[in-house]
Amino acid sequence: MTASWDGPVTAPRSDKRNRPIVVAVRDTATGGPAVLWAARRAESLGVPLTLVHAVPDPALMPPGSPYGDVVVGGREVLRAEANRISADFPALHVGTYLHCGDVVEALLGLAAESPLLILGSDRMDAVSGEFRGSVSLQVALGSRVPVVVVPSDYGRVPDAERTIDATIEGTTDATTGGVVVGVDGSSLAGIALLRAADEAHAMGTTLTVVSAPVHGSGVQQAQVMQEGSSALLLDVRARYPHLGVRQVLDEVHDAAQALAHHGAGADLLVIGRHGRGARTGMYLGSVTHTLLLHPPCPTLIVPDPGPVPPFDGKLQEPERTPVR
Repeated sequence: MTASWDGPVTAPRSDKRNRPIVVAVRDTATGGPAVLWAARRAESLGVPLTLVHAVPDPALMPPGSPYGDVVVGGREVLRAEANRISADFPALHVGTYLHCGDVVEALLGLAAESPLLILGSDRMDAVSGEFRGSVSLQVALGSRVPVVVVPSDYGRVPDAERTIDATIEGTTDATTGGVVVGVDGSSLAGIALLRAADEAHAMGTTLTVVSAPVHGSGVQQAQVMQEGSSALLLDVRARYPHLGVRQVLDEVHDAAQALAHHGAGADLLVIGRHGRGARTGMYLGSVTHTLLLHPPCPTLIVPDPGPVPPFDGKLQEPERTPVR
């Protein structure tokens, strides 16, 4: 069943177990991998899925432009994606939301009480190499809920054929499947590690814990990081005693390159986001920033759980009405 949302404000609910997963739909040509990943996750959790598409604000359109055609085109994009997902996942309840305005604000507002926000990676111009927009970076920066960024070519290019800038020469321990998590000794690393363990357990796969000391820091920091990650793993092993866990201390490359290397071929990469987000800190860790420009696999960004002010946008949560 597909649905379109249109209605008044309703009171937010704190229980996220049955809240819909939110996924951004850019267009039918490039939105496929992220939408498909989101549908699989929603089906596995038994929760609804909301497809969100944005068209330009009417105030930004050239004078005399037929704005009605823009809205109709946006609705058609959502209808096509909703019909495709409903055909592949007949038991999944799919909703659609068309937003007239900034897509970042739409996603942050609609996903404020969702279990997960999913979108594709930012597109890069094939000729200039420059990125067109920075939606995934802005969403990852501002979201109060976990965000998954899915590579635009995910599922289309075999992992063995991916070009990873951070390939580490002379190593053969790249991950094949499983969940990979970066641990840097911070308090947020423990939260990211537990989330990664939850994901690996739910998937029935393995967990790889990667630490990368700062270049030139010497053997002492490497030992500290190794001991720190081992201490964090005590909670994981207590919670999931049968979970296969592998520790990797990468002393060859920096943190971003190490995670890109070990994340290539993984089912999921989990990283913690330093900074408060939700428009308060305006800071995204350099490792997170680098990885989101070229995510090696679906990448889950776990936000800092510190207190943040509620989202101050004006988006409304609409009621569901059937689409014919």
